Formats: sequence, C-alpha cells, structure tokens
Amino acid sequence: MTPQIAFILILLVVALVVLATEILPIEHVALSLTAVLAASGILSAQAAFQGFASETVVMLACVMVLSRRLTESGLLARLSTRLRRGDNPRPRSTGAWLMAVSAGLSSVVTNTSTTAVLIPVVLEIARRIKVHPGRFLMPVAFASMMGGSATLIGTSTNLAASGVLSRLGLPPFGVFEFALVGLTVSVAGIIMLTILGPWLLPANLPAVEDGSGDTRHFMATFKVPEGSPSIGRTLGELGLDTLAVTALAISREGGRVAAHPRRKLLETDKIILQGQGDALIKITHDPRLGLDLDHPAQRVGTSHHTLAEVILMPGTRWLGHSLNAARAGLGPDLRIVALHRSGQTAAALVGRMRLKTGDILLLEGPRDLVERLDRDPDLSLLMPPQPGPPTQREGIYTLAALLFAVLAGTTGVLPFSVALLLAVMALVLTGRFSLEDTFGMISWRILILIGGMSSFGVAMQVSGTASWLAAGVLNTLGDFGPLAVLLGLGLLTILLTQPMSNAAAALTLLPVAIAVADQMGADPRPFAVMVTLSASLSFVAPFEPALLLVYGPGQYRLRDFLRAGVPVTLLSLGILLVMIPMLWPLGIVMR
Repeated sequence: MTPQIAFILILLVVALVVLATEILPIEHVALSLTAVLAASGILSAQAAFQGFASETVVMLACVMVLSRRLTESGLLARLSTRLRRGDNPRPRSTGAWLMAVSAGLSSVVTNTSTTAVLIPVVLEIARRIKVHPGRFLMPVAFASMMGGSATLIGTSTNLAASGVLSRLGLPPFGVFEFALVGLTVSVAGIIMLTILGPWLLPANLPAVEDGSGDTRHFMATFKVPEGSPSIGRTLGELGLDTLAVTALAISREGGRVAAHPRRKLLETDKIILQGQGDALIKITHDPRLGLDLDHPAQRVGTSHHTLAEVILMPGTRWLGHSLNAARAGLGPDLRIVALHRSGQTAAALVGRMRLKTGDILLLEGPRDLVERLDRDPDLSLLMPPQPGPPTQREGIYTLAALLFAVLAGTTGVLPFSVALLLAVMALVLTGRFSLEDTFGMISWRILILIGGMSSFGVAMQVSGTASWLAAGVLNTLGDFGPLAVLLGLGLLTILLTQPMSNAAAALTLLPVAIAVADQMGADPRPFAVMVTLSASLSFVAPFEPALLLVYGPGQYRLRDFLRAGVPVTLLSLGILLVMIPMLWPLGIVMR
C-alpha cells in the first residue's frame, strides 16, 4: 500500500463516518473532499473541478427543470383525478395499479417527483376505501425507484454513473440501455409486493374510519405571555383536552415540572404540547397562550394563509441547526408552529431541538411563500398545492420538449445533453417560464455532490486505490467465479448506500468495479452496470429521497423498511445477477 492509497482510504473512512453521523451535510463533504484532493496534489486543480463542469451536470440540471415543470403541471393533477375515480375497492388490486402507475411515471420524470405527486393521490384513495395509507405508500415509493432505474433520466444515480464512465474513458450509458432490466425488476417487484405485501408491510396499521389518514402528532412549545388571563389559573382550565392536545411538561425557572391539570400557571411558563397539526394551529390563535419564539414574528391570520407540512430532505442545510435557527432563516412571514419526529416521545423544548433528516415541520404562512418552499431542495411539501387548470397547457409544452430531447438524443441526431439544454431553452425563449425560474427548480446540492464525488472516483483510479481494492475483492471472491464477484460488488454497493446517498455510493465504487474487470480480463461494462443499478435499487433504509417522502405520511418505522426493503432488494439483486451477464457479456479473457 502506497502513501497515496492510504491517504485516499483515510479520506473515504472519514467521509463515511461524517455522513453516517450526520455531522455535516453531504454537499459539504463532497466539496471538502474536492479541496483536499486538489491541495494534496493527488489531482490537479483542473482535474478536481472538472466534475462540476461536466456534461452530466448540465444533463442532470435540465432533467430537474423538466421534471419539476411536469410535476407542477395540470397533466399530473389530471392523472391524479382519474386515479381517484378509478380506484378499486380491493386493496390488493388498488396497490398493484398504483405501483404500475408509479413505475411508469418515474421512467419519464425522476422517482422523487413521481412519489411526491402520488402521495396525495394515495392518501385520498386510502381514505375512500378505508385502508391505512401505509399499505400503499411504501410500495409506491419502491415502484418509483424500480421504474426510474429503467432509463437514464429516471434517477440521478444513473446519470451520475454515466458521467463518471465518460471521465474514466468508457462510453456513457444509453438513455434506454437499462430498459429491459428495469422493466423486469418493476414487474417482479410489483408482483412480489402485491402477493406478499400483507406479510412484508407493517401488520399493525389500522384501517381508516374517520375520513382522515393522518394521525401524525406534532410537538410544540407555547408560553404564558405577560398579562395573559391564564396566569394564576390551572392548566386544566385551558381546555386542551377538548382539542385532543396533551400537555407533556411545563418548563419554568428552576426546572421542569409535571403537566398536572391542577398545576397553576405562572408568567413565562413554557408548556410543551403534543397533538395533531390543526389543533395546535387553533391554539396559536388563543390569546391566553403564545408560540414560544426566539425571534419576533407577525401573528399569522387565517384568511389569506395556508398550512403546510414539509419534510427535511437528506443533506438539508438545516441539519444540526436548532428549530429556532430555521425559523430565523425562513423569515417572519413563514411561521414554524410545530415539529414531528418519528420515535420522539419525550417532552422537549421544540425551539432548541437540533434538526435531523426526516423531521416534519408544521408551517403557516402566505400561500405563495408556502408554494415557493416546494422549490427549496432542502424541503419537500408532503401535500403539494394542486396546480390550477391554466398550467395544464404548460405541462403539454414541457412534455413535448422532453419527448423531443429523448428522441433526438436516442437517435443520435444530437448529443443528449445538447438536446436537453435545447428543450429547456426552447421553453424559456417561448415564455413558458423565465431563466431565473429554472434556478429554483435545480437541486444544487445534488449537482455539488455529483461533481465532488466524481472527482473522488477519479482520484481513486489515478492513485491506485481502486486497483488495490479490486485486488482485495478478487482475492476474496475470485476463486468462486465471476458471478460471485458481481454479487460481491452489488452487496458492497448496497452496503455503502446506507451511510452515503445512492449516487455517492455508485460514484465511489465504479472505479473499483472497472479495476476488478481489468484485473479479470473482462469487459468493464457489466461490472459498471451492476454497481449503478445496485445503487439505484437499494430499498433497505428510508434515506433515498423517494422513501423519505413516505416515511412520515405512512407512519412507518425504520424496521418497517428493513422488513419490506431487504426482500425487495435481494429480489432486484438476483435479477441483476441473472440478466447482466446475458445482456452485457462478461467477455473474460484468460491472461
């Protein structure tokens, strides 16, 4: 092992630890790795920053813009309406149909956009047939990932891996190169979840009887303001029980005391409450109490404002910051009322809680500002506002532009990146939206991640780290044959997707896979396909954005994803192990 190899391995281990512990967002890690690689001389400055100016970054940015426009358009709203009209009273048939729609849509737009659009559809269908939405949401998210793996534009992982192949001197993936594999995985996965869903999905989800599929409880902190009529009165006199709100504790000078109904309230007492979102919102307008805020905020009225629930996405800029810091960052016109965290039962002063990936915030504010949040890559609205009828024409224009790009790119008339950029600019120049609008549709964090991690992958190759790791893989699995090596690479990729994102795991292991093929005297493409699709089809934990979106609405726990995700992941891996050597022959030449 050379000093350069040891240095790269240390960087990799440090990055994995930082990501697993969520000390820093993933884009911070990617940028730090890029800077260290350039400063250490392992990569020149030009090589280190080449990933940020690559063709892949342009393609991915264009796909984000087109996908977002389709998501916001009335075309998908119209599809949602048709789904609601055609729902089947049998849960198993309904689930299979929803999964098929999800898989089909995600081959055109990204899997995250597909899941976000279908969540309100699933909630409405579940309410109508009186089934808990958790029965459908996880399978729909799984299906979006399966369908997204079938095309180059269905998932950022496929696009990012294609770009790294180009940097490593290999031909990029074709737009529909994975189509047959993705279709097979989608069909098999839908059949498996339809048949075994009752056993794989949580068994303790109640049927919905009251017309509401949302029993999520939020936690909020209210204070007894100066001059409040509740001073000197008991906690029970507030009538919280009539709103089905529970007082968990009271924080006052000298420490925290139990929230007993007969406890008399003092000025500046802070009451920690737990209840459903609409009930907590009602309390914010009770003059006897005030929301505990570190920063002054206007009192939000109800006539021209709307409520929203937003989930913090992986790598959010608020990671590790307090809720009060997020309140200050969003400004006085958007008010964070409460927070929901899966598994959080102990009373806590909400404003001081450090935010984590998957936290759900209850917001109140002007509708235009709430709708604008859906363009923030750090947040995702769990119930996106329904677009009005005038936007359906915009959706048709966007779909036509996307189909033009796909047709021009797949037939070789234009490079795919050029075709996608032309599609976006055609929409801009014809007044469909402004160039400034596109900046808000792009998830810059993902572009930074891919730019930085692709440079790290190149560093693994030029430093000899990839060859060194490849030799270790072959020493361990080589005697069992090439299929065992493929399986080992797939399992290693799935393992890395747990602390890292799916795209980052693929970009890290692609150089290793190519080095393994080189040392075996095999064609590197099947090994690259195995790493790419294994990363795209990892369902083990809810860290992929599409899975994170359904985590709260489905009222899932981490073990629920393990229970359903592990069998689906193993099924997908088995299909890859059979189909990859058939479609991409290994071509092993004995040396």
